[in-house]
Amino acid sequence: LFLFLISFSSFLKELVKILVKLKLFCEIDKYKTSEFFNSDVKIECAEALYVNGETEQAKELLKDCNPDDEKVLLLIGKIKFDENKLEEAKEIFEKIGKNSQNPEVLNFLGLFELEKIYEKVNIEAVDATFYVEPSGEIKRSESKEGRDVDISKLKDDIYNMINKKKIKDINLPVLTLYPKTSTKQVKSINSILGQFSTSFNDSTSRGSNIHVAGESTSDVLLMPGETFSYNKKTGARNWVNGYQSAPIIVGGRVVNGEGGGVCQVSTTIYNAALLSGLTIDEVHNHSLPSRYAPRGRAATVSYGYTDLKFTNPYTHPVYIKNIVGNGAITSKIYGCSLDRERIVIRMEEEYLKDKITVKTYRLYLDEENNVMRRELVNTSIYKTH
Repeated sequence: LFLFLISFSSFLKELVKILVKLKLFCEIDKYKTSEFFNSDVKIECAEALYVNGETEQAKELLKDCNPDDEKVLLLIGKIKFDENKLEEAKEIFEKIGKNSQNPEVLNFLGLFELEKIYEKVNIEAVDATFYVEPSGEIKRSESKEGRDVDISKLKDDIYNMINKKKIKDINLPVLTLYPKTSTKQVKSINSILGQFSTSFNDSTSRGSNIHVAGESTSDVLLMPGETFSYNKKTGARNWVNGYQSAPIIVGGRVVNGEGGGVCQVSTTIYNAALLSGLTIDEVHNHSLPSRYAPRGRAATVSYGYTDLKFTNPYTHPVYIKNIVGNGAITSKIYGCSLDRERIVIRMEEEYLKDKITVKTYRLYLDEENNVMRRELVNTSIYKTH
């Protein structure tokens, strides 16, 4: 009878492996209440489930097994490792101990030893920076390449070495990490491509909002092909973000609302972008003409609805700098002198019965002020009453 029990238990181990491969989990459930479905069978079943990608079911079975059994610990450690719970996995493999003769245990312990090497070898890449002081002084910092151990390749190399039983030195595979912003790129920013200024009353809640919005949209480095979104930079214009109630235009009427004044900032930046040759992706006009910009040159914004967006079309980065103070806001866009264009902005107005239509054109001139290219940027419509 004893031999029969051993024989049937071994048979059951092999059976559950086959049932797992066939994903016949319901069939396995039939044997779980059997006296033959002992701890050894459960461990074999859990290993089969793990190998076949059924990790959650494997974890459930392991709950009923002896937590100090080396096979159980090994399987739990592998699952923790796969789940990227490296500290927990490390504790488990260290519990099994370095005296274990199991090559898998030794393999994982070796991988954790490599963490010390990672810390010495791995270096984060450092982006170059560009900043313009309020005084106009330009400051730059250089970029630095980083390095990172190619963990995936290293694991493969170690696994292959153990499987082939050929222990030898391994050349540590190291990847070079390149900065997103290079020294060369920030050094290319050497001139002002365009700038625009508007004035306001500095001693009002509206003036306070202009300061807040001006600061949140300043010191922006826009890489080639990157798009600037005014709403993303300011966030919601509410008291939490420092905005006060001030006059705004809604439906052709002037009323009080949170963030009044932010449209003057967006308008100032928009005109600097126009003169810098940046690609205007989205712009909207007020329903009424504004007093701080000509008709056709305004850029109204409303968080969650209308935005000001433009893209850097150049192969060099550009940098947005807003200067707010003494009753004025100036937006300057810095870039590479090679990208600087001779640009003028022209508006064509058409008066109808109850509205004014304004077409805004950007003209690109040659050295003799001849128009080389004419671009329709936007069409604005204003109510007359």
